[in-house]
Amino acid sequence: MLSLPNELLLSTINSAFPCRQQIIRSLAILLSLKTSKNIVLYGSNATGKSAIAKAVLGLLSKSLPNQGTTLRHAIIRTAECITPRHLVEKTVRAVADVVGYKASNRCESTSQMVNELEKMAFWMQSQHSYPSSRLVLAFDGIDRQSMHTAALPALAKLAELIPGVTCVFIVTNAMNGFLHAPGVPHIHFPSYTKAELQQILSHIVPTPQLSGGEGETKDVWFRFCGIVWDSLSKHSSADLVSMRSLCFRLWPRFIRPILDGTHTAKEFSKVMVVSKYLFQDEAALVPSIVSEAKIPIGTDVPRTMPHGIASQLPYYSRLLLVAAYFASHNKPATDQLFFMKGAAPKRRKKGGGTAKTRTSISNHRKISRKLLGPQAFIMERMLAIFSAILADADGRGKYAKGRAFGDVAGSSDVQMAIATLMSLRLIIKTSNSGDVLEGTSKYRVAVNWDVIRAVARSVGVEPEDYLEE
Repeated sequence: MLSLPNELLLSTINSAFPCRQQIIRSLAILLSLKTSKNIVLYGSNATGKSAIAKAVLGLLSKSLPNQGTTLRHAIIRTAECITPRHLVEKTVRAVADVVGYKASNRCESTSQMVNELEKMAFWMQSQHSYPSSRLVLAFDGIDRQSMHTAALPALAKLAELIPGVTCVFIVTNAMNGFLHAPGVPHIHFPSYTKAELQQILSHIVPTPQLSGGEGETKDVWFRFCGIVWDSLSKHSSADLVSMRSLCFRLWPRFIRPILDGTHTAKEFSKVMVVSKYLFQDEAALVPSIVSEAKIPIGTDVPRTMPHGIASQLPYYSRLLLVAAYFASHNKPATDQLFFMKGAAPKRRKKGGGTAKTRTSISNHRKISRKLLGPQAFIMERMLAIFSAILADADGRGKYAKGRAFGDVAGSSDVQMAIATLMSLRLIIKTSNSGDVLEGTSKYRVAVNWDVIRAVARSVGVEPEDYLEE
């Protein structure tokens, strides 16, 4: 039995792999024991199994010679093997390269592999003056191969047939008795929690950095990673790699208000409110082989790249379609609350004080207006809502920053846009009046919630802020 690994040497691996100190120590102890035959490392993707095993084996191969023994290790990536013979030959070649032995290029069966490995183990023992020599074979991802059912028990017998050999199996799911060998130690690599992910990602300095320097950038980055986890990664079961990639993609757009001078780094809550559309768009979770185009800092670009109808309709047509949706799904009595600037936050009586709550409330359960479908509205109401959200959208400065703002509700461009929406059957006329654009004519919208949400966000309007339910 060998002595326990040096804690000072393990501290270098602990710093490289935070939140895995106990796992690293357990693996190092098992590999230091000469009696260890088979070891199983299991856990979900991106939990550090392969990287930690490689780091610990590399550390022990350098430190154990000081204790009177030598350790050589070979890592076999089974994903690169197609057939069992391919796996056998790759194992023999990997061990031959590690120990410096000229092995045969042909190896057709498991029994022949055992003979070759015995020769190399004996040759390695004779070449070194240490009392003992050890060989560790790490099979990475062996459970993902189609032939692993028959190959695993055979590979587990290597440690029993060849003295001084230890096999490490790195798998995703360790089923009971899959090695057909009793007493095999298992080390579980659990998924990272939110606090652990934040701690790991806090060691990264993202780009672009803020004007306040690296300290200010890390502080905003740490809080930003927590929001990404709570809003997107937690519900999609994202691992460390996917969350890191997601944070890198969203970071430049999240800090744009800070780089533009609209807000400071200390106004994190305001920056989060301005950029909340980033954490509501689930399209960021969909992997793509096409990289996003890098946008120069200081240029005015839309918040999201529009798709479908949002990419084909002009600016005013999109706003009119959004106004029509609000008019169809909101009661006319709520227009003062959502679209009138400076409306009182509380309804009051003439004599002062807050109005009393009605006691004769119906016990019947209300049906959501979304389930009832779009309701009819008059053209004048839609144009009034259009004027309100036009001022709001232009004020955010996304699509129309610098656009000359005025009363455009009655302009010919807007009237033409309404006629276009009607010809496309996005707005349907329900009344029998003769003039299509008459102010008292009744209409209803013909698009669903998913479409209108994309259209509204493409013009800088959050539809949830203007809907009653």
